[in-house]
Amino acid sequence: SRKSDKTPPPPPSPSPNSPNSQTPFVKVDARVFIVGAGVGTGSIQNLTIRAANILKSADVVIYDDLGVDSEETLSLCGQKCKKIYVGKRGGRAEKNTSQAEINSLLVELSASGRYKHVVRLKGGDPTIFGRLGNEIEALKRAKIKYEIVPGVSSLVASAAAVGMPLTETMRGGKHFACISGHDAKTNPDAFRDLADVDTVVVFMGGKNIASVVDALLMNPTFGSEQAAATTKSRGSKATAASKRTKSTPCAVVRDVDGAKEKRWLGTLGDIVEKTEGEKLSPCVFIVGEICKSATLHERNVYL
Repeated sequence: SRKSDKTPPPPPSPSPNSPNSQTPFVKVDARVFIVGAGVGTGSIQNLTIRAANILKSADVVIYDDLGVDSEETLSLCGQKCKKIYVGKRGGRAEKNTSQAEINSLLVELSASGRYKHVVRLKGGDPTIFGRLGNEIEALKRAKIKYEIVPGVSSLVASAAAVGMPLTETMRGGKHFACISGHDAKTNPDAFRDLADVDTVVVFMGGKNIASVVDALLMNPTFGSEQAAATTKSRGSKATAASKRTKSTPCAVVRDVDGAKEKRWLGTLGDIVEKTEGEKLSPCVFIVGEICKSATLHERNVYL
């Protein structure tokens, strides 16, 4: 019989990632984006346009307790985006992921060759108390490209929430400094170093605000042993008087731009009493003469 003139179609080519494929796996040129999600629980109103665009292009997102609406923020990611939670807020051991584990995960995902855009998503701004240094050092050692995408920090959002600037020459606000409230008990030198700073902004000080106030005033309750050790090691600088007194004005803003936002104005002499019984975390504590311009004006947070 006569053979058919039709040539049978060639067999399908194996996928590049198939075990039987002769084509080598080609790794993508990965890049890590360390992105600030802004502030405001229950809302993404402070998420920047650039941050939103990066989330839309993400192949994998490593995120923690953002302080914002995690579900709504992550909904900006594509359907195929892998989401990995590494929360560590408030010492909750059952959910905590160590910083070393996070560093290793960033490197592992980026070096795997399977993800082009790796996003490390952090609340607020990643450059302020965001453990950014640990993560970028790990990426540098692994020779992985990265970019830092700023977010709206509770630093500036809190000042805006009480209608005041952070710097203002007319009210003695030529400079400001940020410090962790944990240092009030563990590192008294840090507060003594700020004795001459016009405005001090305290992060993570809600749970021990009384200790923070004592540290700012350099009260004896700051710890006699710590004070003695500091005096011995640093001499006259350790005994320098603070420019702050009990009449120094201050402001506390809890959950700025969020569903549980609350604001208090007072002085170092009465702010502990005014906030007594309140759950302050997360909050920002602003101290200095510049707080005289702060107000508790009505805010249309969701306008």
